[in-house]
Amino acid sequence: MPAKQTKESIEAELNASDVERIALQLQEVARDAELVEKDLRALEDELGIPEFARSRPLPERMAPVGMSRAGIERLSTFLDALVMVRQGRRDELPDHVKSKLADLADVELSAPSSWPRLSTGNARAD
Repeated sequence: MPAKQTKESIEAELNASDVERIALQLQEVARDAELVEKDLRALEDELGIPEFARSRPLPERMAPVGMSRAGIERLSTFLDALVMVRQGRRDELPDHVKSKLADLADVELSAPSSWPRLSTGNARAD
């Protein structure tokens, strides 16, 4: 469940530029990646995957526990975007990533109860 936003944080988001909104969305992606990591560790424990195999990058660890290819690709795309922003290369983000982040930010602003999540509790693919 998303944290309750204050009036000030909502006003800041509404007044944010596109660049600021993308940066805020990428911060949310980073928090979501931490949740995915936590869920992934639990699944790896259940499946008896050895600790040494957990040193691989997050997207590489997702397939062996049954996560969907689409979910893996989505997370990889957003993690790559996060790295680019951290390196100060925000202007190099592909247009489709900027668009998706803007769409997600619009969803957050219009319907906080339906905030998108990378991890929904059950990380296994159908």
